[in-house]
Amino acid sequence: KWSGKLRVCRIFEETPGVRTFRLAAEHDVALPFTYYPGQFLTLSLSVDGKPVKRSYTIASTPTQSHYCAITVKREDQGLVSRFLHDQISEGDLLEALAPNGKFIFTGDEADSIVLIGGGVGITPLMSAVRYLTDIGWRGDIFLLYCCRTTNEFIFREELEKLQERHQNLHVLANKTRTTRTVWQGLKGRFTERSKGHSG
Repeated sequence: KWSGKLRVCRIFEETPGVRTFRLAAEHDVALPFTYYPGQFLTLSLSVDGKPVKRSYTIASTPTQSHYCAITVKREDQGLVSRFLHDQISEGDLLEALAPNGKFIFTGDEADSIVLIGGGVGITPLMSAVRYLTDIGWRGDIFLLYCCRTTNEFIFREELEKLQERHQNLHVLANKTRTTRTVWQGLKGRFTERSKGHSG
């Protein structure tokens, strides 16, 4: 039931138009709450003098107790996403509500997991991948991820490194637009009939 201020400690440009905001406690070293992979954080902001609330899935792992991270795509018509991208800087304080949500996976629910997502929808899946690899979970982790171009593959470098270090992590990425790009992987969208070939 916690609510209070979080400090923007770092901002990273993940891909064109997508940024990660690391949020830490205002004064303390550790976060004032705990969370599960897949939960979301709600921000209470004042945009153009109007109070607004938006919920963003946490992309970081709960094993990291010093900050949590949200990854936000800037939408041209998105009031809050534009505010975060255009107005928020490192060191700013944001009003937040404690994480919530039932879309979670801690490793106790099953012996293996298949995660399917596209675009910035990778954020809750990334939280699970980071968490499960951090704790040395032994089950198979399959991540099926679809994005338009190689430039829009969020967390690509990190996932490649994690896959090298963890033999139980299997990342299958699809691209829907492959013209003028070097891409030897899957193409198209995932469908019920996609079985290791173009969707």
